Amino acid sequence: MTEVNKQANIEHYRFHHIDTEKCKNCEDFSCEEACFRGVYKVVNKQSIPKCTVVKEREDFCIKCHICTTQCKKEAILID
Repeated sequence: MTEVNKQANIEHYRFHHIDTEKCKNCEDFSCEEACFRGVYKVVNKQSIPKCTVVKEREDFCIKCHICTTQCKKEAILID
C-alpha cells in the first residue's frame, strides 16, 4: 500500500491525489492559477478552501507537475 493510500484526508481522483487538510490553510490558490489545462478548481475560497479536480478535465492533464511545484502547501500528488 502506498503512502498516499494510507492517509485518510487524501481525496483520490484517477491519477491526482489531493491532501485536503493542507488545502485548508491555503491563501494563494496557486494550483488553480498554475494549471494551464484547467484541471483544478478551488472551492470555498472565502472560508475553508479545498482544491478539487474538475473530473471532465482530468484527462487533459499532461503530468507536467507545474501544479505540484506551485502548490506551497505540497497538497497535490500525481502518479
